[in-house]
Amino acid sequence: MKFIIKMMLAITPLLGVDLIFFGGNIITMDDKTTLAEAVAIHNGKISSIGKKDHIMKMKSWKTKLIDLDGKTLMPGFIEAHCHPIATAVLSQVVDVSGFHNNSRREILNIIRQAVEKSSPGEWVLAFGWDPVLVPDLYNPTLSELDSISNNTPIFILTQMMHHAFVNSAVYKTAGITKNTPNPKGGGVFQKDSVGNLNGVIYEFSALQYVLDKMPKTPQGTAELLLNLQYAKYAKAGYTSIAALGPVNIAGHPLKFMEKLSRNGSPVRSYVYPIKQQLDDSDYSNGFGNDFFKIKGIKLYMDGSPYTGGAAFSKPYLNTDLTLNRMGLKKDHYGSINFTKDSLMNVLSFYHKNNYQIAIHTQGEVAIQGVLDAFKEILKQHPRSDHRHRLEHNALITKEQIAQAKRLGITLSFFIDHIYYYGDKLKFIVGPNRAERFMPIESSLKEGHYATIHTDNPATPINPFRAISTAVLRKTKNEQIILGEEERISIDNALKSITINAAWQLFEEKDRGSITVGKQADLVILSHNPLQIQKEELINIKVISTWINGKQVNHSIYTWKNFKLIVTIIFNYINKTIKEWIIK
Repeated sequence: MKFIIKMMLAITPLLGVDLIFFGGNIITMDDKTTLAEAVAIHNGKISSIGKKDHIMKMKSWKTKLIDLDGKTLMPGFIEAHCHPIATAVLSQVVDVSGFHNNSRREILNIIRQAVEKSSPGEWVLAFGWDPVLVPDLYNPTLSELDSISNNTPIFILTQMMHHAFVNSAVYKTAGITKNTPNPKGGGVFQKDSVGNLNGVIYEFSALQYVLDKMPKTPQGTAELLLNLQYAKYAKAGYTSIAALGPVNIAGHPLKFMEKLSRNGSPVRSYVYPIKQQLDDSDYSNGFGNDFFKIKGIKLYMDGSPYTGGAAFSKPYLNTDLTLNRMGLKKDHYGSINFTKDSLMNVLSFYHKNNYQIAIHTQGEVAIQGVLDAFKEILKQHPRSDHRHRLEHNALITKEQIAQAKRLGITLSFFIDHIYYYGDKLKFIVGPNRAERFMPIESSLKEGHYATIHTDNPATPINPFRAISTAVLRKTKNEQIILGEEERISIDNALKSITINAAWQLFEEKDRGSITVGKQADLVILSHNPLQIQKEELINIKVISTWINGKQVNHSIYTWKNFKLIVTIIFNYINKTIKEWIIK
């Protein structure tokens, strides 16, 4: 097969290529081919790279010439960790985030207004509760939410999506009582000191249990919202995304993600489902096509630093932020979601069945527990090049980084913690530990092909904000540099969302760099990030995105979206008529 591909590439000049890019800066992200004046594309693949005069000899009457006009061509971006379905659906709910709201009073008024406008039986779903970003925000009580409404279910999801606040109507509608057992996987229906439900729901499995009880939207709604979200990723310069733990907000996520992939998706999706999603479907590891593929399994070892869920080696500081606004107890430690035996069992099962395991780890205790488990598993069941993943890694130590490298475990960092939350970390973990949050440079020095991600919708999607933060490590509000020794070069930052991310996904043979034989997944930028002041990185604009050598249409006005809208309207009318007949 490789011989055939080489032969086809060899005779391409005789037939004429499909597309030639020239007249600008070309960043290949391939260490073997760092400089280029032009790039030729044929049959969706990169067929030649080199001097403009040489590449132009490959054109024919059918070749399309793209003059970059001084702009920059580079590989399309790869988002290593995001939640596209959650982003799509939550974009339509009540916004209570600290990105757009400034006070507790303002947020509660927004929720009250949503309740007043809601229809009978409709839930009020809010997203973005964030006491770290909103100065006077403290957690709502069950009685407080009941005072807003004891009939309309109110579900408030925190910004990091690791816990929610609900009123009694949610418990009633979802059939949850104080005797309902906690779901497997670390989820908790929290209770007060006398054993009564207190309006707090922790972690993915418990959150999913409740969301599954929500009224279903008209068929086609989730597909439309997801397709619109895919277009947003493409507009931001992403050609591939990794969806880790897709939520079941609107039916089985894998089914309609795969459905959309068959109809011209604006981005490629690589999916790491949770166990239940695999168990409830016919999908298996490796299943998929060029635009949708099951890559592994997603697990959660601990929770978020901003809800008290991260399992740190030292207690959270006792400050106004942690005690009063985050609602933690004095000298609080985060917890892990597995016992030692249960962790060994689940990791062993997926490791032996050749899954790539991606596991959420924020605190040192969580990270060490996973590393120790993998060390034992790899002794018993050696497996080369498994590339198991640790996700986020807020306070991973240099010793743990080295151990992960020895074990063949790869690291992905949630860099936006520095930009959005860096100013407040001194009140959560202390100034010294805050300095080593997200130690990306240390991981690169250890030889890791580290990646960075936005964990969207936990933070807004923006590749150049992520790149800028990795390079500058400057916080948004106070503009302080947090952990100067962990700043990385622009080149390494670009690698972290291109070739390194492709490698982490086992896709480095097909994408991640402008290399002959790889698929032509590309992005055109307004400026060359390697020839710009670091402080100006955030201002770079994406001009266009290309997949398989074709420009991506990221407009919302597409035939595909129109058909989905028609489907939604038809299903809504059909449902309304049926309900009217029954009544």
